[in-house]
Amino acid sequence: MINLRIISLLLFTCIGLIACGSDGGHQVDKSKLPDKQEDNNQQEKLTEFTPVTVASLKEGVDFPIGVAVPAGNYGSSILLSEERQNLAIQHFNQLSAENIMKMDALHPTQDTFNFTDADNLVNFASNNGLSMHGHVLVWHSQTASWMRSFTGDKQAWIEMMENHVTTVATHFAGRLKSWDVVNEAFLDDGNYRNTGDSGSIWYQNIGAEFIERAFIAARAADPDAELYYNDYNLSSSAAKLGAVVNMVKDFQNRNIPIDGVGFQMHISGNYPGISAIKAQFQKVVDLGIKVKITELDIRMNTAENLDELTPDIAEKQKKRYYDVISAYLTTVPSAQRGGITVWGISDVDSWIIGLYDSPDWPLLFNAEFEGKPALQGVADALAEFK
Repeated sequence: MINLRIISLLLFTCIGLIACGSDGGHQVDKSKLPDKQEDNNQQEKLTEFTPVTVASLKEGVDFPIGVAVPAGNYGSSILLSEERQNLAIQHFNQLSAENIMKMDALHPTQDTFNFTDADNLVNFASNNGLSMHGHVLVWHSQTASWMRSFTGDKQAWIEMMENHVTTVATHFAGRLKSWDVVNEAFLDDGNYRNTGDSGSIWYQNIGAEFIERAFIAARAADPDAELYYNDYNLSSSAAKLGAVVNMVKDFQNRNIPIDGVGFQMHISGNYPGISAIKAQFQKVVDLGIKVKITELDIRMNTAENLDELTPDIAEKQKKRYYDVISAYLTTVPSAQRGGITVWGISDVDSWIIGLYDSPDWPLLFNAEFEGKPALQGVADALAEFK
C-alpha cells in the first residue's frame, strides 16, 4: 500500500529506534522473558530455522483469522495464484482486499461504479468458506481523481460521499462480515487530518461530521455488517487513540452506529512494547466494542542491515508475533474479538518491500510460500490463549 501513510510510518520507525530502546521505553512483560539459563542459550547464534509444524492457523479458532490479498489485475492476484489460494484456504477464514475495494477502484468516475474485481474476490471467498472484511468505504488516500476535483458546497459533498457509501455497502450487503467504514481520519497528535499533503478532502469540505455520516449511511445500507473505525499507530500513540476513544464515546452517547476499532499494527520487532500494546487494547475494550487487528505485519530489518533472513532474526520474529497475538487474546474478551488479519500472505507481496534500502521479511510465509517460524509463533499463541 503506497500512500501518505508511508511518511508517518518512516517517522514512527525512526523515532522508535532512536528513543525507545528494546521495549519502546515501556515496562517489560516479565512473564514472557526467558529465565537466566534460557537467556544464556539464546546468546548462541542459531544456525537453522526452527521447525514449523502448524497445519492450519484457523483450526479451532472461533473468530476471524484473516489475510489481506491482492486481486484484480495485480500480478500477485490471489485469483491468478494457486499457491496463494492454497495458503489462504488452508490457514485463514477471512479475506481483506488490499486495494480493489478502495474508493478509486470501485468508483472511478462520478457516474460509474466498477464491482467486477471485488465481486470476483468476494465470490472466491464465499465459494471457499471464507468471510470478507471490506476495506475501505471512506479514506483520504486512494480517492478517485474526480473526487479530488469535485466542486460544490458542504451539502453537495455530503451527498456525494453518502452516495458512494450507500451504493457500495448496498451492493455487498449480506456478503461481507464487516467494513472499515472510515480509515485514518486522525493524525498522531490526535488532531483531525486537515491541511497539507496529509489533509482529508472529506474533513476539509464536510468537517468532522463526515465520519458519523459515513457510519450512519453504512448501517442503513447493510444493517448486519460490523462497522469499524480503522487507523495506524493506535498501539503506540496515546494522543491518536485518545481522540478515537473520545469519538466513540460521543457516538455511543448520540446513538451513532459503530461496532469496533481496527488497530492496523504495522510495527517493528521491538516497538511498541507489549505492555503498551495491551494498555492501548484495553482502552477500546473498556468501551464495550470490538477490537480488530486489521493489518498486522512486523518489520525486522530495522537496524541489522541484513541481506537475508537469518535463523536468529526469524526466531525473534516468531517470539514477537507470539507476544502480539498473546497480548490481544489475553486483553480482549472473546465477545469483543473482531479478529486478527495479517497484511499479506508472502513476504514478496508486502507493501513494505521497496520502501527501504534494506530488504525485510514482515509476514508469515517466505517467497517460496513456505511457512516461517513467525507462522508457528502465531499458531502457538492461538493454541495457548484462545
